[in-house]
Amino acid sequence: MAFNDLATMIPYFVEQQEKIKRLIAEIDEINQGITSELVEAQDRTEAAVANAVAIAHDAFGKVDASIREPIEGRLVATREAKTARRAELEKLIADLQTDRSGIEQKDSEESDKLAQENPNLNEREEILKSKLGEAQAAVAQTEDQIRQAAARLGWLVHARAISRLRKQHQSQATALYGIRERLSEVRNTWAQDRTRAREEEGRLQQAWRLRTAEIAKLTQELEGLTDDFEGACRQAAIDEWVRAQETYPPTGVDDLDEALKQLVAARQRTADCEGGVVAVSEIMGVLKGVCDGMARMQTSIESVKEEQDMHSELATLKLEAPPDLLKFHQLWDALMETVTDEKRSIEHPKAFADIVRNVIDTYLNNQNLELMFSMAGEVLNKATKEQWD
Repeated sequence: MAFNDLATMIPYFVEQQEKIKRLIAEIDEINQGITSELVEAQDRTEAAVANAVAIAHDAFGKVDASIREPIEGRLVATREAKTARRAELEKLIADLQTDRSGIEQKDSEESDKLAQENPNLNEREEILKSKLGEAQAAVAQTEDQIRQAAARLGWLVHARAISRLRKQHQSQATALYGIRERLSEVRNTWAQDRTRAREEEGRLQQAWRLRTAEIAKLTQELEGLTDDFEGACRQAAIDEWVRAQETYPPTGVDDLDEALKQLVAARQRTADCEGGVVAVSEIMGVLKGVCDGMARMQTSIESVKEEQDMHSELATLKLEAPPDLLKFHQLWDALMETVTDEKRSIEHPKAFADIVRNVIDTYLNNQNLELMFSMAGEVLNKATKEQWD
């Protein structure tokens, strides 16, 4: 699709924006898939590290001396660090236990407070309910007296008495209203106290659970440093060595060599997925920027068309679509063919990242994007100057 006037240029720009939006949606699905793969790869890497460390620790005496010696050289610093960590853990656990005891005390106090308030509120409610009954009976009695006094022509004979009874009724009704209000306040207070107590209890219980879980985790770590301090130090030193190396020489232990091989593969998968996530983020940012820019350009085209439609003396602009502009926008269909194979892109994130970076560097670089927008703007400027001036 090309364009030759404003009426066809607008849908052309709309069509290109829709293509870009579909691209963004497809790439976002790939992004979600690669991100999920990245998480799994990171988990596999950590599992591979733990496996290699465990094998190296158990077979440490059989490990080649060229590897064993640098690990043993780390032990002095590791022992110092673990000793400091053990002291830190003891303090952290003690502080958490004190904090948890405080939470338990606070929870107990809140329960006692609610229990104390309940009888007091119940007593006030019963008193007010009794007064309410008396007030209702008094109002009913006065109303009955007013009806009797006003029966037939009684309102003429007993006008003064009726007036007094009505004032009395008004006073009683006001008192009755006040009793109802106080009773409602008592009941609302109880409901609010109960709600507050439940919320506070929930908050305290959650805080207690968090402290308990943290205590359990730290206690497990402390036990590991207490039960086999030297073994824990050696394992930490091995862990440092394993993580510090990018490649591994033969260790003299077949199982360890295989474990380290798996670790290298897991790391590579992680790196590939990380590269894929970064590349996807880059191209999505570029595509969204292009789409937003084209939407602004479309608004400019629509403004020119509105002006043309409003002024009959203006000639209908004839436009010549630049071949390079049309060629640039053919990129969206070509790129869509690349991203529709979602499964392959997720399975091979590095290859997908290479394609994405090539597209950005070759086609969607700043120079080409500026040229594309300037070509679109020049079409309008040239036409209005030549055909309207």
